[in-house]
Parts: sequence; structure tokens; C-alpha cells
Amino acid sequence: MMSEISKKVILKAQFFDVDSMNVVWHGNYIKYLETARCELLDEIGYNYEAMKNDGFAFPVVKLDIKYAKPVFFGDEIEVEAILVEFESFLKFRYIIRNVKTKEKLSVANSSQVAVDMKDMQTCLLLPEPIKKAIKRYQNEKLNSNI
Repeated sequence: MMSEISKKVILKAQFFDVDSMNVVWHGNYIKYLETARCELLDEIGYNYEAMKNDGFAFPVVKLDIKYAKPVFFGDEIEVEAILVEFESFLKFRYIIRNVKTKEKLSVANSSQVAVDMKDMQTCLLLPEPIKKAIKRYQNEKLNSNI
């Protein structure tokens, strides 16, 4: 069983993210999710630069977001990215909360597949370098908790 791998980032809703009602425009949530996901991949030790260097791209092939409550201009939000699957593809779950109230504002999921850039073929299983990095990270976390 996979131990949960997650990363939380704190972001502030900027003026350029909001509409005329001072509400963050729905499309900007993707930027927030990607920020948290990139931080998580950095922490694991296998980010998009490493993927590219190994000859792989990881396009997002599925994304869903549930907007429960709005984020307003100036709000500080906590975006948590959680890696929930990494056998045949990468699947992340996200939770967005208001920092002050701890209220859950949105939840989301994204899926990414590996594409071998040599032949532009989708990989049926995740490449070994990312699997090894994730397992190494899990072992380090397990050992640091002993």
C-alpha cells in the first residue's frame, strides 16, 4: 500500500486572477493546482526537468474541479496536492482551503500519462525513473519517522 505523499503550498489571490466581482476566475484554479503539483514533484525529487531529461513528457489528460466556495481577491489559500496513484499514470487529488477559516473551497483531480518523446508513444506503465524516485522518497519518509 502506498503511503500518502502530499505537499501544501500557501498562495494569495492576486488582482490579475480575479474578475469584476473580485472573485478568482475559474480558469486560474488550474494555475494554483499546477503550482502545488510542481512543488510536490520537486519534493519527490523527480520534477518536469528530470522527466524531460529522461526523454518523457507528462501531459495532463484529465482534470476535474469542483468549485464549492469562491476565492476572493487577497484571500490566502492553502493548496494541497496529493499523489494518489503512480502505476500506469500519475493521479493527483487537490484540496483548496481558506488559510484563515480552514474552510474547504474546492477539490480537484488530475491525471497525467507518460509519453516517450523518442517515438511520441504513450507509455502503458510509468517509466522506471519516476517510480524509483517516488519509492525512494517514500522510504526516506518512512525511515525519518522511525
